[in-house]
Amino acid sequence: MGVVRLFSEVLGKEVEVPERPSRIVSLSPAITEILYMLGVWDRVVGVSVFDHKPPEAREKPKVGSYYKVNYRALEELSPDLVLVTTGAQRKVLYELAERYTTYPIPLPLSVAAVIDQVVQVGIVVGALEEARRLESRLLERAERLKGALEGVRVYYEVFLGGPVTAGGHTYITDAFRLMGAETPFQGYRTTWITDPPADVIRDFDPDYIVYEPSPYVETSLDRVVRGFEERGLGGLRAVKERRIIILPPDSLAHYGPSLFDALEDLASRVRSGGPGGGGG
Repeated sequence: MGVVRLFSEVLGKEVEVPERPSRIVSLSPAITEILYMLGVWDRVVGVSVFDHKPPEAREKPKVGSYYKVNYRALEELSPDLVLVTTGAQRKVLYELAERYTTYPIPLPLSVAAVIDQVVQVGIVVGALEEARRLESRLLERAERLKGALEGVRVYYEVFLGGPVTAGGHTYITDAFRLMGAETPFQGYRTTWITDPPADVIRDFDPDYIVYEPSPYVETSLDRVVRGFEERGLGGLRAVKERRIIILPPDSLAHYGPSLFDALEDLASRVRSGGPGGGGG
């Protein structure tokens, strides 16, 4: 089987990748979902413990988490290509690159970059035509989302061991801007904000709170309301009127193609919600 030389901006060098890799390991939930949607699922031999989109990913051998690799399990799978992302996964990325043919797909900072991931993965695994077709479908869905939340003030929060929100340099904030919504931290030149400043949220006073829980913590609308009240945010209109949309875990926090499912569902719930109507 031949190889192709693909330059990686992340690694700063060319990576020799099999022309048609047949034993692919993905350590990124988003990349795993893309591989499934590109129709190369039969070539995926291993994934991370966090991969559950599609549901079939749960049946694949697990070779580690986002931050740590089980090298014994990986060795047994004899991968000819390992796909990872960047950001917090950089340390793992460089370790893997020393042992295996590894290609990193950069973390997306915009909706356009989420779609571009599809093309990048398609190029690396030799499924470019399939990737272009998926790209076209996602571009059409992005176009339909334009203005879907025009003029709505939204505060988004995800629980990652504590409250975290999206800064201006994230695909989530970019998605809200695409839909015409305002967010309190859209002008902050950063990615994720841990323990978001309560005064900024109070001054912003959102129309809706979009809350994404941890899959490991029991969640209910009453519980989320109490949490905001305990942080001194009980005076927010969205809290008092229970305009809180609780998303399933890994909805907006997941930047694979199913992100568009989550965005469409969110827009629909906001449009149909009166006081309390957005509650999960």
